[in-house]
Amino acid sequence: MLENLNRTDLYFGIILSTPVVLLLLWRRKNSSNSEVVHPKDTVIFHQPGRGPFAPSLSPFVVKLETYLRMAKIPYQNVHDSIRGSKGKIPWIEYNDVTIPDSQLIIEYLNKLRDVDLNKHLTEEQQAVAVAFQRMVDEHTYWLMVINRWKYDSEMREFKLSNWSWLKLTIARWFVNSQTHQQGLGRHNKEEVMAILNKDFHSLSTYLGKKKYIFGDIPSELDSSIFGQLSQFRWHLPLSDITDLFQRYQNLDQYCQQMKNAFWPDWNDCVKYPVDENSGIVKNKTNGTTF
Repeated sequence: MLENLNRTDLYFGIILSTPVVLLLLWRRKNSSNSEVVHPKDTVIFHQPGRGPFAPSLSPFVVKLETYLRMAKIPYQNVHDSIRGSKGKIPWIEYNDVTIPDSQLIIEYLNKLRDVDLNKHLTEEQQAVAVAFQRMVDEHTYWLMVINRWKYDSEMREFKLSNWSWLKLTIARWFVNSQTHQQGLGRHNKEEVMAILNKDFHSLSTYLGKKKYIFGDIPSELDSSIFGQLSQFRWHLPLSDITDLFQRYQNLDQYCQQMKNAFWPDWNDCVKYPVDENSGIVKNKTNGTTF
């Protein structure tokens, strides 16, 4: 993965990352020493702290938590920085079994708890659902990452989440390396936005005037789409992204519909609730507005 990086960049990354790696290892070691008894048949959902304007800065956390709400599966959040067995977030514990990766978690719970949010779909619609899920989770996601780490110079959402300069610097270096190796990071901004526009156009065209992606009944796919769009809608205050939601207003309405339907406690699940009418942002910690 790193073969195309020059030695200076590599050494710089190693030097910057060493303190963080040691800190993560220390946290993992100490967390494993404490035995916690969890309720039976309850998902113990490991995820980082809440995001400033959406429930998480991770689209996959929003995806999985939305799915749990849609499927009415009982869960408890554990906000920590520990990663799962595959080095990813989120991950869950369920009756002493640990499962990593949001999509694998959903498939595991579907089978174990006999959940089928797609039972109303035709075979053709189920095929479309797989294609769209792969698109948003494996393609649109990377376009969000590029906008977040390359074009959003202010990084307000991360600063509001108390990310230090060192953590932001290390994360930016690693993410830019990842997007370059993935391929989309090799394009210029004009090309990236044109590609992103095609993803938005595809979603908008298929959604049309429907309430959810396949009609009046939500499906598993809606959790994936909402997870990714939540980051563009609430955590990327860039003019190019705002323009996209103005161009595809049904996607903006879709985000609001998903929020209202499955996150009635939205303001309790974000650090800085926003009044949709006035645009006033309130700091829940000290009550100040900005």
